[in-house]
Amino acid sequence: MVRAGLLGLEFYTPESKSWRQAHMQARFVILRVLLEAGEGLVGLEEVTGQDGKPDARITLDRNKIGTVGKNAIHRFLCKLQVFKSTADVEGGRALYEGYSTVSDTGAHNFLRLRETVLLRKEARKMFVQANTRISGENVELVEYEGSAAGLIRSFTERFQDDAEQLEATLLDLSKTDASCWC
Repeated sequence: MVRAGLLGLEFYTPESKSWRQAHMQARFVILRVLLEAGEGLVGLEEVTGQDGKPDARITLDRNKIGTVGKNAIHRFLCKLQVFKSTADVEGGRALYEGYSTVSDTGAHNFLRLRETVLLRKEARKMFVQANTRISGENVELVEYEGSAAGLIRSFTERFQDDAEQLEATLLDLSKTDASCWC
């Protein structure tokens, strides 16, 4: 969750100072709460990667999760609960927005860390199903790279013999689906 909180900075828009996904905002809040807990539970530092580019290092003392971490989350949720039970919406919102503020001041420059997160972002991993083919008396496993190109290659090789019939069937299904939603 700590790592997810840092990676969630991808979904923060500095220009409008807003979050594009609420669950990413919540993960960032959890990161901030755990950082605030101190006692060596969570560490976050900006470093230089082996490639010479900015990077970040997160440390977590697993032995303190059940004590320091649990207590920090408990205290935070109790604070929120007080605002809820007193119907103090503005106070609860202010607390939560304070924790979800992304700035360049304080112990961590989260705006600069956001840039590092974007710099280090990797393409989403794709699962591409392998094919089998018969070669003489042997069955061969054909694997493909986990990319859009690999996915297309997998499908075209899997359905070579009946490609025209498959395309016609898919078009018919598409037309049927379209007529059902009218």
